[in-house]
Amino acid sequence: MWETEDPQSAANRETTVEQEPLSRFLLKFTLFEAMIAAPYHAQTYGLPAAILEPLLSTLRPVPLSPFLPAHDAARFFVAPGLITAVSTDGTTAGISFAALHRGTLTALLDYGFRWFRFDG
Repeated sequence: MWETEDPQSAANRETTVEQEPLSRFLLKFTLFEAMIAAPYHAQTYGLPAAILEPLLSTLRPVPLSPFLPAHDAARFFVAPGLITAVSTDGTTAGISFAALHRGTLTALLDYGFRWFRFDG
């Protein structure tokens, strides 16, 4: 004989509410994994956050909350063939770029950033 759950105990059971839909998390995870798997990368850190505006205005923001915890909260931006993750505390910033083609990164040299890694 199958046991059925008492409706009262089902109502009393604690329910958990998802803070963010799974589909949003999966999209952010996919962007993060695509960055890791990309063949060409560029990274810089310790930049004044104020100088990012000209660069970020050329990219399309991905309207999702940061992927990682607050100590390394990265917001994603995209352009054709390019994924960008920007981490900032409001005063300094770190940027990581991932590209399918080396030439996509070459245009970043015009911004005069001090590069930690540059495959372009």
